[in-house]
Amino acid sequence: MDQTILENLGLSKGEIRIYLTLLELGSTKVGQIIEKSNLASSAVHALINNLIHKGLITYIKKGKIKYYQAVHPKNLVNFVEEKKKRLIAILPELELKQKLAQEKQAAEIFEGRKGVITLLNTLIEDTKKGDEYLFFAINVEGQNKEIQQFMLNYDLKRKEKGLKIKGLAAKGMENIFSQRAVLNIKYTTFPIPSNISICNQKIAFFSWDEKPVGYLIESQQIVTIFRILFEKIWKMT
Repeated sequence: MDQTILENLGLSKGEIRIYLTLLELGSTKVGQIIEKSNLASSAVHALINNLIHKGLITYIKKGKIKYYQAVHPKNLVNFVEEKKKRLIAILPELELKQKLAQEKQAAEIFEGRKGVITLLNTLIEDTKKGDEYLFFAINVEGQNKEIQQFMLNYDLKRKEKGLKIKGLAAKGMENIFSQRAVLNIKYTTFPIPSNISICNQKIAFFSWDEKPVGYLIESQQIVTIFRILFEKIWKMT
C-alpha cells in the first residue's frame, strides 16, 4: 500500500504505523500495540494521543484497562473534509495577506516647476482610453504663463488619451474654467481640498507656490479614500 497518500493527509509516519497496526489488531491493549509496531513505549503513547485528538482512534475501558481501536477507514474521508473546512475558514485571511503583499505602493517627490509638470505627465503616462481622471481644482489664474500654458496643453493631452475627466472646484472659480471646455466640472460651496489629481491607482498632491513641489503616490488604499470623498461631494453638488 502506498503510505505516502496517508502522509499527504497530514499524518506522520509514526501515526500511520499505529493506525495500520490497530486496523490489523482490532480492539487491543497498548502493550500489544507496542509489540506489533516495534516502537518505543513513550512514542506509542504519544502517537495514540495524537490519533485520538484527530478522531482516528477510539478507546473503551474494561475495568482499569484501555482498549484502543482504529476508526473505520471511511472516516479518513471525514478527517480530510474537516481539514478542508478549516482551510476554507481561513481562506479570506490568506487572500487578504496575498492582496496586501501584491498591492504595489510607492511614493515619489517632485521639486520645482518642471518637477510638478513631470509629475502630472507621469500621472497619465500609462493610461488608456476610458480611464477616469478626477481632480480637485487647480487655480492657475495667478500663476505665470508657463504654468497656464501647460495646463491648457494638459487638457488637450488628456482629451487625446480619451480620459473621462471630472473635476470639483469652489464656487467663484467659474470664470477660470469657462474656457476649458474639455473639462467636466461641478462647482460647490462644500469645503474641498485643492491641487489633487487622481487617475487609476495613482494620486498626485502638488503646489505651484513659491517653491513648487509634488508628491505622486501609488496606493489603492489612499486612492480609494480620496475617490470616495470626491464621489460623495460630486453627488451632493
